[in-house]
Amino acid sequence: MQGFSINWGMHKGDTRILFHPLYIKYNNSNFDDIDIDEVKTNLGLVMATAESAPIAAFLSWLIRTKNLLA
Repeated sequence: MQGFSINWGMHKGDTRILFHPLYIKYNNSNFDDIDIDEVKTNLGLVMATAESAPIAAFLSWLIRTKNLLA
């Protein structure tokens, strides 16, 4: 995973997040169709571990992007 203030991405070759249920839930959604409160709830339920950092970063990126559209 690599991150820049608003951007989110994965390390080249690291595809583990592609199989995470929360990534699968949102990865084919239009930003307008994503419920920001639901994303916040999902993020709150992620355990704060090094292994969960990629999905936490992805969900945080969704929230920041939704806030840009507000």
